[in-house]
Amino acid sequence: MVIKIATTLLISTFIGYVTNVVAVKMLFWPRQPINLGFYKVQGILPKRQAQIAVSLGELVEKELLSIDDLLVQINTPANQQTIVTKISALVRERLNELLPRIIPGRLIQLIIDTLDKILSQESAQIVEQLFKSGSEFLTHEIDISKIVEEKVNAFDLQQLEEMIKNISAPELTFIKVLGGVMGFMIGLVQVIILLAG
Repeated sequence: MVIKIATTLLISTFIGYVTNVVAVKMLFWPRQPINLGFYKVQGILPKRQAQIAVSLGELVEKELLSIDDLLVQINTPANQQTIVTKISALVRERLNELLPRIIPGRLIQLIIDTLDKILSQESAQIVEQLFKSGSEFLTHEIDISKIVEEKVNAFDLQQLEEMIKNISAPELTFIKVLGGVMGFMIGLVQVIILLAG
């Protein structure tokens, strides 16, 4: 009787564990559909990669990172000042290169200083307008969800599988062990029914 009880518990635990190992494996395998006549078997990830890519793209754009979010992070007073400083430096450099050498140095310096002053005074408005125009253009022209979708679809399935396994290894192991625990519990119920009967 003890051997029967131990065997029942071992077999139930083994079946529960193996069932969950197979279930986890079937997230990724088989990569190509296998025709069983009445049903085609294929791993969830390979079968649904395109749908996952679309959903992930929409999630990223709507919930995580939109063009507007990016522009809010970029369009800060500090960044605007950096842009103005860089533009000013480029204008000075280009004017020094382009203005003929026959113009006296003091006049060149006066021209550069005047342009620099005008640029400094108008730059905040210019940069703000630039960001506004850029925002409107980028919002219409750049589709983040499409970019994410294309990136996910471009992933090799093995690469995608490794990435998911690396991220969720503890959870996948827990699912397998949980299968064994559930199998053991079912076996225990069977043993109780067997002993009661």
